[in-house]
Order: sequence, then structure tokens, then C-alpha cells
Amino acid sequence: MLNLSDLESTMQGLRAVRPAAARRVDWPALERSLGVGLPADFKEFAEAYPPVEIDEFLRIWSPAPGREEEYAEGVRYGLDILRDLQESGDTEDYTAYPAPGGLLPWGESLEGDVFYWRTAGPDPQRWPVVASGRNGAWWECAGGMLAFLAGVVDGTTERSELPDGVLGPAASVVLLGP
Repeated sequence: MLNLSDLESTMQGLRAVRPAAARRVDWPALERSLGVGLPADFKEFAEAYPPVEIDEFLRIWSPAPGREEEYAEGVRYGLDILRDLQESGDTEDYTAYPAPGGLLPWGESLEGDVFYWRTAGPDPQRWPVVASGRNGAWWECAGGMLAFLAGVVDGTTERSELPDGVLGPAASVVLLGP
């Protein structure tokens, strides 16, 4: 599993906007609210960065310290949308968390792509990333959120429907919150 410094080395603009102070998220409270533990690579990212937008395309949502319940509400909203898609038969047999192996959202694109963890098994460090493309494609990548992002940036991970010309090594990065 990759760590944050691996992603920062791959995506040059990310490190340049990293806030100086670490963010102290109340992980036990957030995980209790969601009913599930979260992957360590996501926690590492969220401790370093507020929500970010990459190349005016991809957004990664991070919980704000003291506002963990707000983040959990956003995740639950994303799960409601996924359940609606599931009822319409538009999820290629993927299901929403808390179903066994259900999907849990962590990011989205401004063009309608959604990025999830597939909660496969009790160890969040082993959860693959599942991407849902805006045109109906679904694809899965092993290795976790940071590995997925680094792989999309350096070209070693399947991009499927993600457009060319975004999410490269020189991607722009904008912080969306404190």
C-alpha cells in the first residue's frame, strides 16, 4: 500500500498546497457514526489535507476536525444515491454499504464519476477502489485510494472513462476547505 509521500511525489502540485499543521480528525467518532473503520491511507491523506479538487475534475472529500458528523452525513447521502442506482439496475451488481462487500464513497469527479471503496472483508487496508464512470462503466483497482490516485496520475492504473488531459503529474490542486 502506498503512503502519502508516494502520492505527493507522483502529483507535484499536491505537496505545494499541503497545510503546515496536521489536521486532527476524531476517527473513533467518525467510524462509530459510519459503522465501519476506514483505510489508513485515507486517514493519512485527511490528516494532511482538507477536501481537495484536482485539475478542476476530481474531488476528494476529507472530514474536517470537529465536523466529523457532517462528513458522515455526506457519505450517507452518497450511499442513498448509490442505492437508487442499485434499484434501477445500474450498478453491475455492486451494492451499497452496509451490505457485505458494499461500496463506500470517498470522492467524485465534477463530470459524474464516483470513487468508492469496496468493503471486502474486515480489513480496510485491503479494500479495493471501485470507480463508477459517468457513462455507466464500472472498474476496480487493488491497492487502496492513494495507489489508485498515483496510478491514474502516472498511467499505471486503468482510467476507463476518465478523460485524457486531466490527473497527470502536473495536475493543479486546490484546497476546498480548512
